[in-house]
Amino acid sequence: MLTAEALRLAAYEALCPTAALAAGTGFPTLAGDRVFDSRGIGVDELDDSLVYTPSISLYTEDKKIERRGPMTSAGPIGFASASLAVVCDLAVSATDEGETSTMPLAGSDPKARLVLASLVAQVRYVLARGETAAGFRMVSKVITEIVIEPFILPEMGLRWHREIMTLRCDIADDDFGSTALPTSVERLRLALPAASYARGRLDDLATYFTAPAAPVPLATIGLVAPVGAGDAPQDPGDTPDAVVTF
Repeated sequence: MLTAEALRLAAYEALCPTAALAAGTGFPTLAGDRVFDSRGIGVDELDDSLVYTPSISLYTEDKKIERRGPMTSAGPIGFASASLAVVCDLAVSATDEGETSTMPLAGSDPKARLVLASLVAQVRYVLARGETAAGFRMVSKVITEIVIEPFILPEMGLRWHREIMTLRCDIADDDFGSTALPTSVERLRLALPAASYARGRLDDLATYFTAPAAPVPLATIGLVAPVGAGDAPQDPGDTPDAVVTF
């Protein structure tokens, strides 16, 4: 479902605005420009001046299309929803068997816990009401559910400074009209800044599709009908009594 992918890209622009990237300031969360599309933060992207590096990773999770009620049309368009997973991390580097990678900070720092809680709250506010999330709210009709889960192994007494916030959103189903992309996706693409990461990805997506050809209109059909029950049929060459154009 392409609209679900557009939802994630719109969230990226909301949390890492193109204008803030250009200015180097004005980011809406503690993560700054460390917002990642469908991946986690890399070792070379950690801030060496910090004990831990706040970061945000965005993923598209499950998508669903359903019919609602016995009178629902049997057409190709349904009621669609998708889940956006936002992984908020306080990331650090760790070395295991000579390999260095990133992982969330161990959950034993109460001050870091408040930093993580602040990051999660900022993300939620931005997507729900923030000025930079106009595109996100263009795709998401409504957020129907938010679930925030800790990253823990309670049976082993292990906790990390990572929280996964999943937003369940009602979105438009993919409706291919006169453009290469579905109508809702194309509307978002045109609304995004031209130089934005999200716009670039949607431009790439559009290259995989071609706009449908305009339908060929049917010829005008003239109807000739007798007026009375005993009238003889009119000549087919006569002026029609009614004209229907399809």
